[in-house]
Amino acid sequence: MTDALVFLTAALVALLLGKPMVGWLASIRARQTIYAYAPETHRAKEGTPTMGGLLIMLGVVVGLVVWAATTRESLIPVLVIFAGAAWFALIGLLDDYWIRRWTGQRGLEWKQKLALQLVAGSVSIYVLWLAASGVAEPFLGGADAGRAQLPLTPATFALGVFWLVSWVNAFNLTDGLDGLAAGLTALAMLGVYAISAGQGSWVAYALMVAGGCVGYLWWNVYPARVFMGDTGSMFLGASFGLLTLRSLLDVPALRHWGAFAVVGLVFAVEILSVVVQLSSVKLRGGKRIFRATPIHHHFELLGWAEPTIVMRFWLAGAMAAAGGVAISRW
Repeated sequence: MTDALVFLTAALVALLLGKPMVGWLASIRARQTIYAYAPETHRAKEGTPTMGGLLIMLGVVVGLVVWAATTRESLIPVLVIFAGAAWFALIGLLDDYWIRRWTGQRGLEWKQKLALQLVAGSVSIYVLWLAASGVAEPFLGGADAGRAQLPLTPATFALGVFWLVSWVNAFNLTDGLDGLAAGLTALAMLGVYAISAGQGSWVAYALMVAGGCVGYLWWNVYPARVFMGDTGSMFLGASFGLLTLRSLLDVPALRHWGAFAVVGLVFAVEILSVVVQLSSVKLRGGKRIFRATPIHHHFELLGWAEPTIVMRFWLAGAMAAAGGVAISRW
């Protein structure tokens, strides 16, 4: 009952606050710029308000308040995940708005962005492990009391950082069509919830994020009135990465890793398409495999309508989420 309530709360908050949020973003001139590599059909999107990911975060915050008021579970495990994701959202906010406002540049360089992500990821994973293992019990109020089964070693720490930062950038690259990233995230979070149900109070966070994405989609479906920006896509990617890592700390079986990889399969294909394209251009004398990347742009250049691409990717995301749940229960 409580889980359904926080999902609906987050969805309604994002939905109802959408109009004033869009107006405020327009008033502070937080507007989308279209990169040169984007298809020509995207030129009309220039100037649309961005940083709409704040709507999703507001939904999650109110969902957290409702959850805390209706359950006796400790709020600490959920706050640890939210705090880590919020740190990535701040990096996105820096890229979306502050750098442009302070310097007039388009945003952070990719090396600067990656460096900040690695720092945020390292700290977030360390705190996540402390909370999950019970080491930080005197400081965090007994967050998860010794449940973590995966030891923190240099190898597992490096793997965790790679896992988290990879998902952050995969979600970031997927955010390129109206409704695409938010719809896929809602489906992926429902998959994460189904796989991790019963592991701990922190699982409810997946429903808060899914609900926030559903409410946000009212304003983001084609033709979008607002874009989530890096603020939103990095928050969502970090939420997915931290949630799945928290589950993997309890159940580190290879099958579980595979299940979450399948749940996020569409996001993985998006970032892999970029890696494959860049590798081909560099190693094969400029020859491309796709017409454009991330791969949703390839389908645009094949002549698919934007809503058609989004709906078909959503269908693929739904099947991926169901496939991940099936693998986890095999």
